Amino acid sequence: MISETKIKTFTDNIMAFRELVHDEIHPMQMVAFLEVMSTLPLTVSANHLCEKFGISQASASRHCRVLTDRAAPNRGGYDICRWTFDPTDHRTKYLELTEKGHELVEMLNNRFK
Repeated sequence: MISETKIKTFTDNIMAFRELVHDEIHPMQMVAFLEVMSTLPLTVSANHLCEKFGISQASASRHCRVLTDRAAPNRGGYDICRWTFDPTDHRTKYLELTEKGHELVEMLNNRFK
């Protein structure tokens, strides 16, 4: 059984992340961002999220897009990541942090010390 304290800590961390980014950010989008900030460049793609977390390609792509500046043609994203293409295979693109994303990493580091 998970203790009430751990549940509260987990909930507090989600709420803090939402306070810093957006009040409706999906937990999978949080996880995708944490993957981008904590892995090597040219690592996190929609396929990476599919394989690591067992989600569909469509879901992974949607979660990745919302982290960029455009979640959809007529809807903005969070602009904390941007797409970068693999220099050896232009069919593959990866997420990397934007300046706003780097600032968020600093805020998260300060918040969760």
